[in-house]
Amino acid sequence: MFIKWDARYGQEVVEIFPGEYHATRSSRIISTVLGSCIAVALYDLKAGVSGMNHFMLPGELQTDRIYVSGSGKYGMYAMELLINELIKLGGTKKSFIAKVFGGGKVLRTTSGITHSVPEGNITFAMSYLKQEGIPIAAQDVGGTQGRRVLFFTEGYKVLVKKLSSQETTPVESEESVYFSKIRKDDEKKPDITLF
Repeated sequence: MFIKWDARYGQEVVEIFPGEYHATRSSRIISTVLGSCIAVALYDLKAGVSGMNHFMLPGELQTDRIYVSGSGKYGMYAMELLINELIKLGGTKKSFIAKVFGGGKVLRTTSGITHSVPEGNITFAMSYLKQEGIPIAAQDVGGTQGRRVLFFTEGYKVLVKKLSSQETTPVESEESVYFSKIRKDDEKKPDITLF
């Protein structure tokens, strides 16, 4: 994550990457670039708090293994991190509203984990939000293009720019590298049973 000043919008832009999230009470823009990944923006109109995450893999609503990870790369963990931070800032879960983006089929690989990730990410995000009773005010998911997402925390508006195939190539490359790293990290982890 890094923060920069954007003269075009006259405010700070917080750029988040896979496995990261940002929550705030301040007026700023939270930005990310998505391919297969999902970004969920959450906000609480009453409390004036908002944030967005960026996760790479869906995980499962009932899987213990994802809780072992200290990373927001998994959907369940990414959602819990963001929700907990918003609550710390004064938000109330029953007042949250969501906007969901991403899940594009940008990877050329047609087998293995990467093939089902976009659909899995979308399904996870929608199922999680439904299960938690968080309404979805807007969504732009699926398709074959990457997206640049700008979430304006003042007014809770989102700008989505669909990326051309040329602009999507770096996203595809970054996701492929990240998937390889995740596979290696998961292979190193011992089997752990939670009680």
